[in-house]
Amino acid sequence: MTNSIPQQYLHFLYLIIGVIVAAALVALLVKLVQLLVQEVRRDRFFKEYGVAVPKSIRMRKAKHPHATGSFALGYPAWAAAKRDGTRDRRSNNTAVIHRLSVIFVGRWKMLGSDPFAAYAFVQQLRAAGIPVDYCAEERAKRDAVLGQLRARRTATSIDAIIQSFSGNPTDFEGFCADLLRQFGWQAQVTPPSRDGGFDLRLHGPTGTSYIAECKCYSRNHHIGRPMLQKLQGANMTEHAQGLLFITTSRFTSDALEYARQVGMQLIDGAQLVRLCQEAAQSQGDVQPPESAFALTRADLMQHIPADMRGQAW
Repeated sequence: MTNSIPQQYLHFLYLIIGVIVAAALVALLVKLVQLLVQEVRRDRFFKEYGVAVPKSIRMRKAKHPHATGSFALGYPAWAAAKRDGTRDRRSNNTAVIHRLSVIFVGRWKMLGSDPFAAYAFVQQLRAAGIPVDYCAEERAKRDAVLGQLRARRTATSIDAIIQSFSGNPTDFEGFCADLLRQFGWQAQVTPPSRDGGFDLRLHGPTGTSYIAECKCYSRNHHIGRPMLQKLQGANMTEHAQGLLFITTSRFTSDALEYARQVGMQLIDGAQLVRLCQEAAQSQGDVQPPESAFALTRADLMQHIPADMRGQAW
């Protein structure tokens, strides 16, 4: 007996191997051609606009030229997601939907899967004098910033502040953050669904870290000790150096005593009005610069599901 493979089987095996090798070579050739096309397009774009296109962004020719640039940012999402955007673990579907960011400039259409890289590229284009319209997120931030500015300038009384946020009390948090920025603080609003028991992360003018709670209540709704204790409890995991509670109403005597004991800073409605007036006087009729509407990394991160944010973005 012999263990040799019949000749016809060898021919068939060689044919399969040949087909696989040929397919791999064709795929490699296609990939090389695609890379070459991308490099040619990047070179043309650079010669036309003087801005280098990142490698993470793919280039195509747009169907119609765009006199003014525009863009829309895309963010990753779970195919099976809960209402807050995090993965629905009741489903076995672990697929991620990679929504692409799309940028139009002149005769070019550019696509990227990294929203941070795409937005940084847009900022480079603008810095080079290439006009690019606001995206939806920038328009929303602009409306919020201008709304907060109007609210500050019209905050001549506690009732005026309360009325400004009667339709959407959660906007009061952004109002407080913006007000503190006028006095040299760094302020970030926490996500509504995962705020950790407080509304703002802050750094004072000297660099001291704080967390703050913001409550837009009527004059007659006084803040008691339990709400201050809740903020103190939230700091057990946050470990900020200071605590701040801001409200349009007033604090009970018990709350004032507790704040004194734990070193918590309090701003009631009367103090809030004075701060708004002081900020309005110092700023006058000056409109915020364009940089005030620029998206920060934290702004972009809010659009990414919380359980994806640990990835290397």
